[in-house]
Amino acid sequence: MEEYALLSDEKLATTAKTDCRALETLIGRYKKAVRGLARQYFLTGGEKDDLVQEGTIGLFKAITAYDGVSPFRNYAFACIKSTIISAVRKSTSYKNKPLLYYIPICVGEEDDKNPLIKGEISDPEEEYINSESAKEFMRRVKALLSRYEYEILTLYLDGYSYLDIAAEKGKNEKSVDNAVQRIRRKIAQLKTDGGK
Repeated sequence: MEEYALLSDEKLATTAKTDCRALETLIGRYKKAVRGLARQYFLTGGEKDDLVQEGTIGLFKAITAYDGVSPFRNYAFACIKSTIISAVRKSTSYKNKPLLYYIPICVGEEDDKNPLIKGEISDPEEEYINSESAKEFMRRVKALLSRYEYEILTLYLDGYSYLDIAAEKGKNEKSVDNAVQRIRRKIAQLKTDGGK
């Protein structure tokens, strides 16, 4: 396994199509990134682990579809984010509301009916608009938070635990927890005020 740790992401991605150890190594490398991206979203009727699972599916799609042309990291992040956003949109769409309260009546549905397995192509224009909206929101958040709070938020969104953040910033966990609670209140207020 050690020799796999030395390989680049691009080499692992091309090897992972036929080598399970390369696949495991690459998924392990991106586990923290998947968690960090999943933390940025909310899934109606679901849990954070559901979004992590969706992100992992996005990573797997990226590995299987990678063509070796662009840097794998960029491609993987785009696929992970797209899959998570797609899951969030599906969970909030009106036509899927009954699914939040469903009771399964049969087991073993055909996999080819599952849109996650078949794969979906997202609308580039919509992706761009969402990207710009997210950038604008983060600009407002950065202006609202203190420098320390913004650094804590950045580490938190990158998937670091409270303990890791505390070690990185030379603070205790309680200080980090207090900062995260302040950040949550400020962001909630920002959403309530419409970003004004």
